[in-house]
Amino acid sequence: MGSLKGLISRGVEEEGYIEKATNAQLDSKTANKGSNNYTKYSRDVNAWGLMGCQGQPWCCTMQFALEGYEYGKDVALQHWNMTPSTYVGYNCFSTYNAFKKAGKVGMTPKLGAVVIFNFSHAGRVIQVYSKNGQKWWDCLEGNTSSNLSDRNGGQVKIKTRPWNDATVKGFCYINYDEDDRPGWVKDQHGYWYRRADGSYPANKWCIINQHYYLFNRDGYMVTGWHRWDGKVCDSDDGSGDWYFLDNTKDGPLEGACWHTKDNGAQEIWLINQDNNI
Repeated sequence: MGSLKGLISRGVEEEGYIEKATNAQLDSKTANKGSNNYTKYSRDVNAWGLMGCQGQPWCCTMQFALEGYEYGKDVALQHWNMTPSTYVGYNCFSTYNAFKKAGKVGMTPKLGAVVIFNFSHAGRVIQVYSKNGQKWWDCLEGNTSSNLSDRNGGQVKIKTRPWNDATVKGFCYINYDEDDRPGWVKDQHGYWYRRADGSYPANKWCIINQHYYLFNRDGYMVTGWHRWDGKVCDSDDGSGDWYFLDNTKDGPLEGACWHTKDNGAQEIWLINQDNNI
């Protein structure tokens, strides 16, 4: 069974994928670079018996493919208010109309929503947050570039967009039928912590129930030995100090940070501080 967190993590991992010149090396992020709109997303949707539209613009097809990877084809179709015979997930405006007919569109960015832009482009809301007194949302987009209005840029990018982005036609809402209470959540990828607003900590330390936990860039709790350089969990350059996070699988304090007592013995660190998530 899939999860919204798992879906978003899959999407984040796709950043940097580039469309191909031919129907070869489709699974490589960067090999066979071209401008002919060949992608693994179209190939896989075709394999599900749907119209993947290989060789055509693929921003919307990518979003449906991600849904299918995480939940399977049948549930993905339900999420998108479609059936095998009515599938139009390859077309941005037709997708919007399918959600609109089901009464599931609006103008407020919500985590996991598929966004359709006025310039015939699609994306996915993967983070909603405030910074310096302003509200923003991060959008995962395929067949684009760093340009906010690029609908045929050939790669997967994550973009930061203003709350009231004038180019948005509408957000397509999906009911993921998940418990939205704050707390620990476990899916097939690991443990993560849901905040009250549905967001989650990533690439940072948090104090939860008087224990330190470290979350990776995808928002999953890490265990065992890990580095931290003040900014990045497991930085590639090897800088930063080593920490040990309890690795007792499914134990009551799995992921909690250990430290050294005055006599040199090791113990799980108990912090006399309020939650900081």
